[in-house]
Amino acid sequence: MESDDAFFSVASPFQVLLDPIESELLWLDDDALPQQMPPAFRLMAQVSELEQHCLPLLKGLEQHAGALADYLRLQSQKIDLVLQQQLAQDPNARWQAQGVRFGGSGVTVRLSEPLLAGQAVALRLFLPQDQVAAYAHGEVISCIDQELGLLAEIRFCAILDRDQEQLVRASLQVQQRQLRQRAEQQRNQQTGK
Repeated sequence: MESDDAFFSVASPFQVLLDPIESELLWLDDDALPQQMPPAFRLMAQVSELEQHCLPLLKGLEQHAGALADYLRLQSQKIDLVLQQQLAQDPNARWQAQGVRFGGSGVTVRLSEPLLAGQAVALRLFLPQDQVAAYAHGEVISCIDQELGLLAEIRFCAILDRDQEQLVRASLQVQQRQLRQRAEQQRNQQTGK
């Protein structure tokens, strides 16, 4: 992503489904954007809101029944993973892309067909390792032909705060994992492994 982005971004693989949209749908507010979401994404948003509301209750429950709280947390993660897997299998998406970089401001994706700069798209992002499924409307900033295929940079124009926070949190977690891996590799090189 460009250096003037409002949020940090990180290189990491993920899956993206894209659909063309009308340019007037780029700048929807938090009330109008959910109306454009596929029904399954609206359901995930409702489940996430409910989880956020219940999280403090689980914290209190953890003091008295830690095993039950852990079980409920695992069930929630399982439901999220199943929903994400189902959402990622949508055969109706116009383009399926492999994400190469993401953050709270946008994504960079590799795809087989060119997108035009300025084109408006609806994005469904899936980061299974971090249990994130996010929906956004974005504008194609550039699409460059490289050796490994077409690389499109897309800036988010409309994204729910909750989804943006998930992407920011996931980008920081990915960076932490990458730093730990790099430190481990350096230790292994120093010890001759």
